[in-house]
Amino acid sequence: MMNSWKSRFESLLAQQRERSRKRGMTLIEIMVVLVILGLIAGAIGYNVFNQLKEAQIRTATLDLKSISNGVDLYHVETGTWPDSLQQLVPKYLKEIHKDPWGSDYSFVRTGEGYDVYSYGPDKAQGGGDDITVHGGEGGPSTAGK
Repeated sequence: MMNSWKSRFESLLAQQRERSRKRGMTLIEIMVVLVILGLIAGAIGYNVFNQLKEAQIRTATLDLKSISNGVDLYHVETGTWPDSLQQLVPKYLKEIHKDPWGSDYSFVRTGEGYDVYSYGPDKAQGGGDDITVHGGEGGPSTAGK
């Protein structure tokens, strides 16, 4: 009788082990998969945000060159430099929108020339991330000083 209970118990244990093997992945296996997926997502996210930052800088540079062209056209037609960028709208520029970081583009007359610039990602003058286009006949740029 004892042997029958023992064999039946061993049979039930073997069935239980077989069911748990077929049931699926263990918690550790799931955690390893999640860690790997997290590492992959982090690497992709880093590259995407880096490309976004570079695209914002390129966009600001192209906008500044367009504004500079408008200032030059104004100077050619009137013989003077504009006092503000608003004088260029709508004849020389269709519109003046904000830079990629949500700040207004700036315009400063410098002697016989001018600077148009964006304060960059930090939205403050100086700091090394300002983007400047110098134009006209004047001397060196004074933006960021």
